Amino acid sequence: MVDKMLQIQHSCNPLHLYCRLIEKGLNKKLSMGICKCYGVLIYSGLAWCTVLTVEICRFVKRIT
Repeated sequence: MVDKMLQIQHSCNPLHLYCRLIEKGLNKKLSMGICKCYGVLIYSGLAWCTVLTVEICRFVKRIT
């Protein structure tokens, strides 16, 4: 479960998204703007949820 959550967090990382947009042919300025907005509006909450989930999984694993 932890590995899957970390993979999701990596795939949703704004830098990862930026690289994929560049690969698809968007220019660097537009890609950077999209990633900045995405990072502030979406990724910050997603990253927080991912970290919380990973910590809960580790806690449950320790007590069992």
